[in-house]
Amino acid sequence: MIQVRVELGSLIRACEAAAQTHIHYARHAHTEFQRSFHERRAAEALQRAHRYRQELQQLSHGS
Repeated sequence: MIQVRVELGSLIRACEAAAQTHIHYARHAHTEFQRSFHERRAAEALQRAHRYRQELQQLSHGS
């Protein structure tokens, strides 16, 4: 159970880091396509982090 929590924490941090990277690239994009691509990827990464955080909360409440 502890290992699962550690893994989820790592996944959350990785998703948040990916989102920050995509936000940076979106801000420095040269075309509308690049900007929208990176904004979309950032949003997807934040959604994944949110799902992992919810899963982590459920584990915490369940034990």
